[in-house]
Amino acid sequence: MIVIHVACDDEAFRDVVVEFLGRQRDMRVLRAAADRSEAPDVVVFGVSPSSEVTLHAPEYRDMASTGAAIVVFCTTPKQAADFEGLGVEYLVDANEPARELAATVRAAYRQRAGQTIH
Repeated sequence: MIVIHVACDDEAFRDVVVEFLGRQRDMRVLRAAADRSEAPDVVVFGVSPSSEVTLHAPEYRDMASTGAAIVVFCTTPKQAADFEGLGVEYLVDANEPARELAATVRAAYRQRAGQTIH
C-alpha cells in the first residue's frame, strides 16, 4: 500500500486529488493532522497557477528531507522549469488525464522503495 500525503495550496484542487488517489486500490491518502505521525511514501505537491514556485522552495525542501518521493503538479511550463530547478524528479502537468498522476505516483514509489507494486 502506497501511503500518500497531498500538499496543495488550493483547497478545492487538493480535495479532488485526495478523492481521486483515495480511490486507487494500492494507495492510501493521509487525511488528518493526526495521520502525520505516519511518514508518507509519496507527497503529491502542487501550488496554484499564480503562485511563485521559488516561494515554496523551503516547503519543498522540508518535504524532500522526509525521504518521501515528491510528485509535483505543474500548471504552467514556467512552474515545471522552476520545480526542475529545485531538483524535482516527478512532474505531472495538471492538464493531463488523472491516470497520469496515479501512474507517476506509482513510478515514484517504485523508485523510492525499490520494489514492484502488484
